[in-house]
Amino acid sequence: MNTRAKDLHKARQSEWERRERQRRMLVIGAWVAAGVLFVGMIVYLVWKQAQPIPRTGEDVPILSSDHIPIGQPHAPYNSNPPTSGPHYEQAAEVGFYDQAPPDEQLVHNLEHGHVIIWYNCGELTESQCSRLKSQIREVMASAGNSLITGTPKLVAVPRTEMETQVALTTWGRLDKFGAFDRQRILNFIKFFRDKAPENNAP
Repeated sequence: MNTRAKDLHKARQSEWERRERQRRMLVIGAWVAAGVLFVGMIVYLVWKQAQPIPRTGEDVPILSSDHIPIGQPHAPYNSNPPTSGPHYEQAAEVGFYDQAPPDEQLVHNLEHGHVIIWYNCGELTESQCSRLKSQIREVMASAGNSLITGTPKLVAVPRTEMETQVALTTWGRLDKFGAFDRQRILNFIKFFRDKAPENNAP
């Protein structure tokens, strides 16, 4: 092999080695970047889980929780929607309602640690109301079950006799807001479900 050919071979060899070093550096860099991103995601998720859940709403004084016969008059509730007070012996079935059971029945659900989502379609169009109902159904399906009973303990009912579009109640707690807020509802459920005198009941 003459000198020129040797020089050309060395040049090609050097170029190949240079490109190989670049390729290895790119691969290493990509793995390092992926590792940093993965660790960052883990740190963020741990941090997010550690953040306190906002305690939305307000406490409402607890009323006497006597059982009353169906239709019996009683002192007015101290909030709208109600959060405690006299109630019927039979609680309502969990789930979504297009027509609300009596307040006196729903208050019994609250005593069991249920969360009730009250929705008001009074000023909404038919399509807007349908969308609101779908959103509430979805959030109920996403909220899982009670850690105590393994049942949903969630009820959604219409209520036009309130000034806001959505309200949330549990025993002695009320939160009202003007428009659907998925995370706010989930936070309320996570924090306040089962917080009631008879939380062992389904």
